[in-house]
Amino acid sequence: MAFHLGPSICVILTVFIFFLSLLSFVGVPKFNIAQDKSRLLGYPTWHPPIKGRDENKSDSALFFTTLLMAITCYLASRWTAHPPTTRKLQTYFISDDSAPVSAYYFNRHLVIYTFITTFTIFAVIVLELGKLWATIGILHNTIEFTILVLIGSGGRIKNISLYGIILSYVFLIYCGGLLIDWPYDAVWFKIQGLCFDYALMITFIRIYFNTKHELKHGDGAERMPLANDEAESDDHAHDQQYGLVHHPCQLLILVFASFIHNVGNLIAAVSFEDLMPTILSALTYAITYPAYMYYVYVDTHSTSIYPTKRIYLPSTPGWKKFVIATIAISCSLLTMRFGAFLQARKDHQGDSNLSAIYY
Repeated sequence: MAFHLGPSICVILTVFIFFLSLLSFVGVPKFNIAQDKSRLLGYPTWHPPIKGRDENKSDSALFFTTLLMAITCYLASRWTAHPPTTRKLQTYFISDDSAPVSAYYFNRHLVIYTFITTFTIFAVIVLELGKLWATIGILHNTIEFTILVLIGSGGRIKNISLYGIILSYVFLIYCGGLLIDWPYDAVWFKIQGLCFDYALMITFIRIYFNTKHELKHGDGAERMPLANDEAESDDHAHDQQYGLVHHPCQLLILVFASFIHNVGNLIAAVSFEDLMPTILSALTYAITYPAYMYYVYVDTHSTSIYPTKRIYLPSTPGWKKFVIATIAISCSLLTMRFGAFLQARKDHQGDSNLSAIYY
């Protein structure tokens, strides 16, 4: 017999974890830390001077990442220029009793997500991380927020008020980064970005397991594969030519990509003063976003044994949204605290460095 926690217990537990995350910062003294300057513009950056700084290596890693992301983004934009016309290549989001929604809109948002992130990574080479870069970096978090809303809306954004919410979010985060002084401006910007990163990973994991369950035990189990006389003339050709990853296994690519992105954030938290963690963190973007574009390729070119591929979005009432948001915020706080703890051990200091977390 399966054991399920009720909504009240889940909410209480997540609130408890959230307060434990906040309590981990109790006793952390106020600190001062050196602030590096941008090599091109001379503006203060969101990091101290990098030990063993080698601009040839760091720029090479960033440029390689940007180039790889740009190429895969261009290819994905070609793959999603038009919705698939072949029935067995089409994917639909299924949400409660709502009408199926084409996954075309989700795939296009992933392409936009990668394009914007490519632009923000390239801006790091020119501007370096700081208040000026934040005017561009906020776009990366905004599209993550939009993707979460799109999934929560059943695969297509229908509420016009979302645009007002997005503008309010952008204005709030930017003004916080603008008015708060170093190093808390970097902390302010990073913590909200981490929340979306963790929320995306949690959402993709839920979608995969819910889709797998529905196809095996739910509505999908009642839909038998197409018989030979029911299939379209070109369906079997696609089976042979494009049988790369069978549905719903392509959803694991989303889980993998979001996981690698969070690994990159953790690497940056381990050591913010050294060159190698910075390079490794940048290279994780060269894995994450091409992986997202590979998902787009697989989803638009792979078939299913069903008439159409169906992605079953899990039910997310208000209390579940609260739990997911609270868990994401707690993970963000704990990531920052973990990086601060490791930095304190490294420097043999009793205080922790909150600026250890940056984009």
